[in-house]
Amino acid sequence: MEREYNILIIDDEKEILATYKDHFVKREFHVDTAHDGAEGLEKLKNGEFDVAIVDILMPKMNGIEMIRQAHEAGIDTSMIVLTGHGGGEEAIAAINIGVDAWFEKSGINMTDLFSKVKELAEGVSLDEIRRILSVIPEKD
Repeated sequence: MEREYNILIIDDEKEILATYKDHFVKREFHVDTAHDGAEGLEKLKNGEFDVAIVDILMPKMNGIEMIRQAHEAGIDTSMIVLTGHGGGEEAIAAINIGVDAWFEKSGINMTDLFSKVKELAEGVSLDEIRRILSVIPEKD
């Protein structure tokens, strides 16, 4: 990696926070954590994060409401939903508020999660920017 990416992991389960934090720190990410949606929203408002990994069911404020409030506050951090209780209603709510990805906790493939976090943290690649610019007509 050329630069250290900043991610925020928001989950009320201490074991999940520790496991995921360890996984990303070993891959040279800077990781902060929050134990509920209210704390997560506060950290998003006061910090700069490339990606937030957000649990849906948490005390004080659920993940969907936290993401909604973050978007309303103009926070442009990419959001990944992580849930052990995901259903159709939650998935629709997540899609409607612009979540970038959805992962189930049970049987999660950490390689896939890492790849998605890295992809979102990097944003648009230089090759993609060049491709886009190549199709824009030049002004005379």
